[in-house]
Amino acid sequence: MRAARRWAVAALLVAVPSAARAQGATRCNAVNTDSTRQFMVKTPSGKYDTFVAGGVVVRCPQKKIDLRADSMEQYGDQQRFYLVGHVFYREPRFALHSDFLNYYMDDERIVATGHVDATMPSGSRLVGPAATYLRPIPGRRPLAQMSADQRPTITLVQQDSLGRPMPPMTVVADHVFMDGDSLVYAGGKVVMTRQEFVANADSMFLDGRTEVMHLYRDPRIEGKSNTRPFTLVGLLIDLFSHDRKLRRVVARGKAVATSQDITLHSDTIDLRVNNDVLEEAVAWGPHRASAKSPTDSLLADSLDVLMPDQHVREIHALGKAYAERKPDSLKFRTKDMDWLRGDTVIAYFDSVPPRDTAKGPRIRRLVAIDSASSYYNMAPRDTTLCVPAVSYSKGQRIVVTFGDKGVSNVDVIGKTMGILAEPDTSAANRCPARKPGAKQPPDSSAAKKGGGAPPVPRPHAGGAHPAPADSIRHSRR
Repeated sequence: MRAARRWAVAALLVAVPSAARAQGATRCNAVNTDSTRQFMVKTPSGKYDTFVAGGVVVRCPQKKIDLRADSMEQYGDQQRFYLVGHVFYREPRFALHSDFLNYYMDDERIVATGHVDATMPSGSRLVGPAATYLRPIPGRRPLAQMSADQRPTITLVQQDSLGRPMPPMTVVADHVFMDGDSLVYAGGKVVMTRQEFVANADSMFLDGRTEVMHLYRDPRIEGKSNTRPFTLVGLLIDLFSHDRKLRRVVARGKAVATSQDITLHSDTIDLRVNNDVLEEAVAWGPHRASAKSPTDSLLADSLDVLMPDQHVREIHALGKAYAERKPDSLKFRTKDMDWLRGDTVIAYFDSVPPRDTAKGPRIRRLVAIDSASSYYNMAPRDTTLCVPAVSYSKGQRIVVTFGDKGVSNVDVIGKTMGILAEPDTSAANRCPARKPGAKQPPDSSAAKKGGGAPPVPRPHAGGAHPAPADSIRHSRR
């Protein structure tokens, strides 16, 4: 009698309506055990609702689907299977585990709830409270699709071009949608984690085939390096990878890039990455680009920052370039800034990283090209004075060289004009007697405070009016 009931349940489960059959649906067979219990109710349409408990297995051979659960309900009119408790859904290249599952046969839709854990064909996983899986339907849905809400976690398995495993990438968001196994859409407090960085945004799109990612609405990227961290923000950030290794990161709209050495501001910032290390940054846009360190700043139409191993070595400022820095000297104090102008300004930094990282890289040379001009504070020849000498120059090309104690040379080339103004020797400009162990002279802005006299201008050529020359040099050793 029990065997007869089991075969009756199986017969009911194989019944498939003509509408489902038109969509390519095929028979599903129930395989029960001796502990299986079932109950059947005939509906007004003549179909049956079937209730099975005590463990059940449903197999759809032509679809290659296996369903297992503690209990099951099958509704004939709805063409729906409802499985409860320790549910397992399997296809040859897809598997899902959950507490509850609805399988809608008419549109090949699986809705799983409760501790959902799904594995995609590539090995990537989705874990969350609920998920909906749509099976492919020829002529209607060419690829499988999956969506989930309530902040699921997607772990994307990655391989290089040779099939070697790469570190996985995780995506957590309020809701996600996957089209096939390569297109991922995520929205709502997105947190994306890779080996190289962590990204936050309101929404994200990822194309695994082209290795392109887009982050929208207040995106932020933070490098994970403990020794050379960096951050990047903007209105939109695009990421480009090759062979599953990050190569470029482009921030557009109010972009700001911050590293240990320098901070960039611009409309667009393009970061170049090699072996997980930032090596170059290019900034440009209609609102100009700026680069700032604790002691130096550059402003131009565009900037190209060369930073091998994420240490700044050169900055090329192009288009109405302007460089400014705080005077670096123990021999005087002033509030006036040093500056250099030109159509192009190139800054060269020390190749040896500074011991004090808070000060940033030490600049060694500044070069201004075309329509160049400069203003620099230099140590006075009279070492008893605390007021700087002032060098002002114009020419086709200006090269400013820095030593350990500030500006050492200002070389001007091509149709030059230069003035080197020494401060007068009045008592107000002299350094007060220093206490033992004192390292810094007092602020020398006496002229601004109403005491003492300003520097006395002295034309470089010695005449009353500076005369053009092929080249000049203002030097302090």
